[in-house]
Amino acid sequence: MTRFLEIELAGEAQERGRQYGARVSVAIRRNIETYLRLLAFHAGLEREAALQAAGAFGPILNAHTPDLLVEMQGIAQGASCTLEEVLLLNARSELMGMMGEKARYENAAGECTALAAAPEVTAQGQVLLAQNWDWYTAVEEEPVLLRIRQPGKPEILTLAEAGQVAKIGLNSAGLGVCLNFLSHAHRGRGVPVHVLLRQVLGCAHLGEAIHSVYGVPRGGAANLLLGHAEGEILDLELTAADADYLYGDSGWLVHANHYESVRLRGGDTGLATSMSTLARAARARRLLSAAAAKKEVSRDTLRTILTDHTYGAYAICRHAEPAEAPLQQTATRASLIMDLPARMLTLAAGQPCREECFSFSLEPLE
Repeated sequence: MTRFLEIELAGEAQERGRQYGARVSVAIRRNIETYLRLLAFHAGLEREAALQAAGAFGPILNAHTPDLLVEMQGIAQGASCTLEEVLLLNARSELMGMMGEKARYENAAGECTALAAAPEVTAQGQVLLAQNWDWYTAVEEEPVLLRIRQPGKPEILTLAEAGQVAKIGLNSAGLGVCLNFLSHAHRGRGVPVHVLLRQVLGCAHLGEAIHSVYGVPRGGAANLLLGHAEGEILDLELTAADADYLYGDSGWLVHANHYESVRLRGGDTGLATSMSTLARAARARRLLSAAAAKKEVSRDTLRTILTDHTYGAYAICRHAEPAEAPLQQTATRASLIMDLPARMLTLAAGQPCREECFSFSLEPLE
């Protein structure tokens, strides 16, 4: 059963947004109401305060990513909602962390596992990225797969929640990105991570993508695992005030929901709330390194890792824990594998252990 909707967007920013908003207007409005409930529960932000805080990101985007602010205005028009409500969806990660130590379950849902393999360890000499995206089951609307054509930039395939401008994906230039949520003592106001992801996916090469992240103020903590079809894999660990990077010198990288950087890990506030991040990373590292040592990493290898159930409810393939409060329950919401030279994205919407996989491709950028 297909549990996501593929949407094609084209044209200038306002028109792309209008097409998007009109196509999934009901899902966008439902997501808005769900996130208002989640923000009240997790961050103590009631409706008026949450929308006011979301609106404060408008001037930031106008200064650094004005085209995407215009696109969000188009989404609001197409979905018959307000710009502040669309900003809320795109800045929901930053809003969830606004209360800092007062947040009730900060980072409790950010239990994603991301993997990368370079040509020297893959069976067919390609660059592979993969990820399980874990999130709150209270967000009942299924994700959307956006195919975005915008003038002067590579074509994009990205999985997102309805109303968001991007999340995990790849582009026709051979660039791909995965996302892990992190939590850090550094606080600040800047570009939300889902907007940063769209900026990355609009880039033609790895250096441009890195600059697009380093060159703007950031709204919070996150990890971006990057790869390019030419052979490189690289990890960027971000805070609101700082950043560090990890090279895949062994031909592979694994990232979960804690800082690996020795310089940044002292401010990591997520380890105190995560029941699984260190164990998941250890498990994924062991499985991936074993295949890498034999130079046998393939899409099937990555799928096997992403369907691993070691540690039960806190496994790489995560299933909801019924004993938890309804607004706290999380599960794997989607599983993605990207073959960057082939410009191919394979998607299972839901737990990869039981959902059918669908493949989508892009024509290489000439």
